[in-house]
Amino acid sequence: MPMDVNDYLIDHSTFDWQKLLSSWAWLLDEEMEVQPWLMNRFGDLFFVDEAGVVLWLNITDGELSEVAENVDAFFELLENNEVNLDDEDDDEEEIDDDAEDWFLMGLVDDALAGGMKPGPGQCYAFKSLPVLGGDYEMSNIYLSTVEAYWAFCGQVHAQIDGLPDGAEVEIDIPER
Repeated sequence: MPMDVNDYLIDHSTFDWQKLLSSWAWLLDEEMEVQPWLMNRFGDLFFVDEAGVVLWLNITDGELSEVAENVDAFFELLENNEVNLDDEDDDEEEIDDDAEDWFLMGLVDDALAGGMKPGPGQCYAFKSLPVLGGDYEMSNIYLSTVEAYWAFCGQVHAQIDGLPDGAEVEIDIPER
């Protein structure tokens, strides 16, 4: 049965985008025109830039990345998870699972099965961000308002932006 991407999205039509994006001003080019397109159940935003390129603002990891050259290519990637041969060992295959990476489908499925369903304006959130040692597991997930989680993640990531992996840091953890 093919995946229905809508099962892993939340309605973002009523959000105050100027307020939400203000927490991410340190990462987003102020000249960039952000047109919200899709939001996954962890609050990550997919948007289409002025050239039609699909970008992913992964608020959990604090990263902005290009994921497809256009909307059609995005859906093609979802439909056809490609098999890539590892350059070092031609017998070993690595499967790209863009859908799992982009939508954290396993965690969403587990949360829904456990009775955790986001209401309007809510998303799943990590109690401890994975970049700070939190795990991608149910015991590390709670429901938050999108606004609060965006502000929290934006503030944490702004403090650690540019630091090397494993760096010792002292972070001001914002109120949630």
